Amino acid sequence: MERLLVVGNGMASVRFLEHLTETNDHGYEITVLSAEPVPGYNRIMLSPLLAGELDASGIQLRPARWYVDNGIQLHCGEAGRAVKIDRSEQRVIIANGQTHTYDKLVLATGSRPFIPDLPGKDLKGVMGFRTLEDVEAMLSTSKGGRRAIVVGGGLLGLEAACALQSQGVQTTVVHSRSVLMNRQLDATAGHLLHQSLIKKGVDFRLESRTVAITGEHGHVTGVNLQSGETLPADIVIFTAGITPNTALMHAAGLPCNRGMLVNTCLQTEDQNIYGLGECTEVEGQTFGLVEPVYQQAKVLSEVLRKKLSSGFKSTDTATRLKVTGIDLFSLGDIEGTTPDNPTDKYSNDELVLNSPSQGVYRKLIIRNNQLKGILLYGDVTDANWYQELYENQNNIKDIKQTMIFGKTYTNQAA
Repeated sequence: MERLLVVGNGMASVRFLEHLTETNDHGYEITVLSAEPVPGYNRIMLSPLLAGELDASGIQLRPARWYVDNGIQLHCGEAGRAVKIDRSEQRVIIANGQTHTYDKLVLATGSRPFIPDLPGKDLKGVMGFRTLEDVEAMLSTSKGGRRAIVVGGGLLGLEAACALQSQGVQTTVVHSRSVLMNRQLDATAGHLLHQSLIKKGVDFRLESRTVAITGEHGHVTGVNLQSGETLPADIVIFTAGITPNTALMHAAGLPCNRGMLVNTCLQTEDQNIYGLGECTEVEGQTFGLVEPVYQQAKVLSEVLRKKLSSGFKSTDTATRLKVTGIDLFSLGDIEGTTPDNPTDKYSNDELVLNSPSQGVYRKLIIRNNQLKGILLYGDVTDANWYQELYENQNNIKDIKQTMIFGKTYTNQAA
């Protein structure tokens, strides 16, 4: 049997292992190395964990016993922290000096939060929001009702802010744009979301930039904004982007740009080394959402089992906000500014249903009788139906006049 070594045990890695071990004829002796002290868990559920809506067991993907039952050797913590790849000897060296040899190597090292190079960035209490350790630090800070600054008003930042606020932490979000979740929402939906979060007690500084982090005795005390305002804080959380973890690959001489370069079969220039997940770059694109890395996991399992695979091709991913009491769905070109070709730029049909009193907003972008963008706020009942129309690129000419009201109304009208 060939020796398969996997570095990393995040969501992409676990999904890959699930696909690979669906049958017992995969032909590999599998070893997994993970620098985190516990088996892989669902990072998407860190926000509900922080909010106290579930416990740590509720985000575990597979228990340690599952690895044993599937013949997988799992090494966690320092025993699983890879520090060097020796490509000539086909081995990986870990922190305690031990080595693991391989015939095939999968690098699934994930990413880390992007923390800008600001004065005070190394103070205690400045962190990202990516790991169980981060959540534990935030929960420790929340005892006694303290103050938090979340830098970044995107999906992750808002989930973190609401979770902290629900734990009694006075939380302020600093966002550089005028619209929250500006990559997924337009101004109308962003305003509705802003008002909903204010009602939950979250404070905001929109169109603001952090220029420095203040501290005393090595611990954060606040942030300075470009406007001149200083916001007090006991913890500062950066959620404004991620950076692929490629240091291990760089040191091994594997080509990297923003992420480690792999082809559509997830193979590097070294035929025995593959990449998976947020650390990879495919055709100039890197990945920070779960759906594309799950697609990668399936493709890679097929490649390594020598099954026919068409390779990985990234597709648009829907966004849903995980905040209790707020329903939001966004997919595709919600501003109508990404035409199929330049001559289509102004040929969009825009369907809008706006009921501020009910907190409901719907917007559909249609081009050439195909659904190109979906934005739902307050009522996401028909999200799956719209998504199916979007993904299949159905001709919606016959339902275009009624589809903004939803599937049930459209069927009745027909």
